[in-house]
Amino acid sequence: MKIKGAMTILNKRCTFFGWTFDQLITKLDEGFDDNYTVLTAYEVYKMEQGYRWKGTEGDTWVKS
Repeated sequence: MKIKGAMTILNKRCTFFGWTFDQLITKLDEGFDDNYTVLTAYEVYKMEQGYRWKGTEGDTWVKS
């Protein structure tokens, strides 16, 4: 999945919940569980923003 497809999925999910994009990203950062497609799109978005997954210390996204 590329960033364009990821943004489409995330924006449609925002519409579904009635949230802003920032609210959705904040919820996902806090551990909100959603379906596989949305979580994959979220990962693509985070990587596009310059983050990487650091699972060894706290299991969180860190800025590269």
